[in-house]
Amino acid sequence: MKGFIDPGGETPRLLFEPPEPGDPGTLLRQMKGRAFDTELVRGIARRCPFGKPQVVVCGPVRRGKPFPTTFWLTCPFLERACGRLESAGAVGEMETALSTETGRKAWVEYNEKAALLRSGLLRREESLALRKEESDLAKRLEGVGIGGIRPGSKPSVKCLHLQVAAWLALGSHPAGEWLAGKLDSLDCGGQWLDRCTPPAAPKEG
Repeated sequence: MKGFIDPGGETPRLLFEPPEPGDPGTLLRQMKGRAFDTELVRGIARRCPFGKPQVVVCGPVRRGKPFPTTFWLTCPFLERACGRLESAGAVGEMETALSTETGRKAWVEYNEKAALLRSGLLRREESLALRKEESDLAKRLEGVGIGGIRPGSKPSVKCLHLQVAAWLALGSHPAGEWLAGKLDSLDCGGQWLDRCTPPAAPKEG
């Protein structure tokens, strides 16, 4: 990660890059066929060796409603890999791997930290809305971890894409070793660059 972003003092300094000029077009290309609002993007959490976004940081509120997915996996190569693993039962396997006493404790702590990080992404007007008495928005964001998960005594992974995105963005995860063993590679080696490269604009004349 290259540095910090602090847009006008509205957001605490956090470790992620501001988007570069070519990133919006790349994200639209990567997310083709998937429901995603690029206006949610606050920055880039991780890039592949070819400079393409792999994980983006999203704001916690969209059009006045909670958006709990702080980290979104945009890399089409990793998105496909996670889909294959999910089809083979990886979600249940990860939940089992986290179900030890140590794993459960680490899982709860990890999601609590994720909730605090999300609150740090709130803009000034969003923070003011949360201070209102009995704010519905506050209730729906408070204590919510990775991707809207409320950590309990039994780990609920919900989606492998969420977990891989958080792992890559934060550099750690309670099941990090398990994830590293499941994913053969964290980048496509250049073979999927066409899925991350917007088509060239037509020449005038």
